[in-house]
Amino acid sequence: MKNSSVTLKTILILLCLSAGYIVHAQTSPPCAFQSLFTFEPGMNKMVVMDSINKTYKLKVVSRKTENVKSTTDGNPIVKEVVAYTIDGSACFKGHNSKLQLEFADDKLYKAYLSTVYSKSTYSELISNFNSLRSSIKPHWEFENGIKLSGKNTTGFGYMYARTKKTPILEQVTLQYTDYNTNDANGSYILEVVWANVTNTRMKGSASAKF
Repeated sequence: MKNSSVTLKTILILLCLSAGYIVHAQTSPPCAFQSLFTFEPGMNKMVVMDSINKTYKLKVVSRKTENVKSTTDGNPIVKEVVAYTIDGSACFKGHNSKLQLEFADDKLYKAYLSTVYSKSTYSELISNFNSLRSSIKPHWEFENGIKLSGKNTTGFGYMYARTKKTPILEQVTLQYTDYNTNDANGSYILEVVWANVTNTRMKGSASAKF
């Protein structure tokens, strides 16, 4: 897996095995990198959304559009976030699993997926986290541990890249976060984020930091 198009295919496969696909297959496939998806970085928004609708039967639950100023030419970038819910994922075994895609000027550059675990199921969270790490790590040469901390917030995870040269325009993040450490009955959010701004004007925008 040496190019960006393969990366996005595998990230989306890893995270988007939805109930519709599993039902038709009659068995739950393992969470693994496979060459089944056809998305590429910079792919047109309508093509991506049509493919998700036809292949995975996911429905849009929210859409948000905003203008982001480009620091390269000063012109606005139209950024749109499209969110879906996912049921029965082979890769995310918590509840309230979501897929979020981000587009810049109608070009795909980011995929964000998450699932929720209650604090009483911490061992299941760690098992899912380790499984995802085992699926991602072999395809990315550089792995750096990250710790999240803030007011009433803690978390842990890894950031992945294929190069140490800056700027890093493609990256994957795997992490779990507790956004309310004072609530013993609260939840953890387990998430994976893939981003590639190579073919978009987002690489000149402050909001392109990932």
